[in-house]
Amino acid sequence: MPYSITPLLPADIDALLSVQASAYPAQLLEDADFFLNRLALSPGTCWAAKEKQTQRMLGYLIAYPWHAGLPPALNEKLVQIPQPATHWFLHDCAVATDAQGLGVGQALYAAAIEAARQDGFDSAALVALASATTYWQARGFNPPMVHSRDLQEKLAAYGPGASYLMRPLKIAAIA
Repeated sequence: MPYSITPLLPADIDALLSVQASAYPAQLLEDADFFLNRLALSPGTCWAAKEKQTQRMLGYLIAYPWHAGLPPALNEKLVQIPQPATHWFLHDCAVATDAQGLGVGQALYAAAIEAARQDGFDSAALVALASATTYWQARGFNPPMVHSRDLQEKLAAYGPGASYLMRPLKIAAIA
């Protein structure tokens, strides 16, 4: 099942919602307006993985510039990207059940992280669901040194065991 990674388009949102519904429990689902909002604010940081022959969506990744500290709320529209946007926030990455194990998530992440580096971001952050924490830690994401009460309250909306993780994006030169 060869696939390609392309920029996400508004016409992809229905397919995205289908992939999302197959990947997450109902209490974590975000609506079409949410995704259209993020796509309108940051079209160059949202990606789709599509089967080459049929153009069926196999997965997606939603990211955008954000400020350090607290993650954004689930399913809440933004009026604008916060200024200053100090890091790249990976909001959501999901892969259709029948495409899992094909490297779709890794390909989406590789395309997105390269774009974030090209955009000049030094760090990235995400909220990992309990079931995905080890996946993201294997990709260099770790909990910040300090957890505030506000952060814990924000994470509660993501479900038990959710954690805020960060990683540097700049690769240090080898001396």
